[in-house]
Amino acid sequence: MASLRNPFTVGQPVAPERFVGRENLIATAFDQIYNRSNLAIWGGPGMGKTSFLNLLTSHQVWQSEDIDPSTAVIVYLSCLEIKPFFPATFWRRIIYLIREKTKDNPTLQAKTLELLKKPKSTKDNLRYILKKIGEENKFLVLLLDDYNVTLNSHSQYTETDVETFLSECRNLAYHSSERRYLSMIVTSLRRLNETGPRLTPEKSPWYNHYAFQQLKPLNQNEVDSLLNKIEITP
Repeated sequence: MASLRNPFTVGQPVAPERFVGRENLIATAFDQIYNRSNLAIWGGPGMGKTSFLNLLTSHQVWQSEDIDPSTAVIVYLSCLEIKPFFPATFWRRIIYLIREKTKDNPTLQAKTLELLKKPKSTKDNLRYILKKIGEENKFLVLLLDDYNVTLNSHSQYTETDVETFLSECRNLAYHSSERRYLSMIVTSLRRLNETGPRLTPEKSPWYNHYAFQQLKPLNQNEVDSLLNKIEITP
């Protein structure tokens, strides 16, 4: 007699083919991607944030939303990978991942290698690559998991540095001409404006280029859909 397998995924993202529910959030995410806009998702540990970003890397899901995945360079990065967090490491890691995702494009391979040879990476380096991506009739989808890590200062990453980094992200996604080739979707444990730098009257909100969505527990219909996938014996 074959043994029954645990249908639940524990300790790792759910595979796209086993993903259940979140139809409204999926539609919202692809609306933002289509319009080259940005989305910030927040929710508690284990709520499914990483699984959701993993879903957005699936070409099959893109096709189901009537968007050609070949027009996008889809990059996933967990900010937890950068320990301790430094903006230069962040920008460099993204450029490296773009290179990994564009091995079939000689132009982008050459341009990313040129930047990776530099001793330090900056926001302007990524802006340059975005321009080159646009010239190839493509755009970048940047899926940033655990984005709240970027808000935590330390001895070599001061609160002023945090504000500068967030301002650079906003400039890249909201003010630069290269924003036409970028869509950012980030996740965090709490809503960004509740955890980031405090606002003062003379400053524009650093987070106002995002649409915000909370990731909530599955509703009853989604739970029923999940249970229908499970083979249960009395």
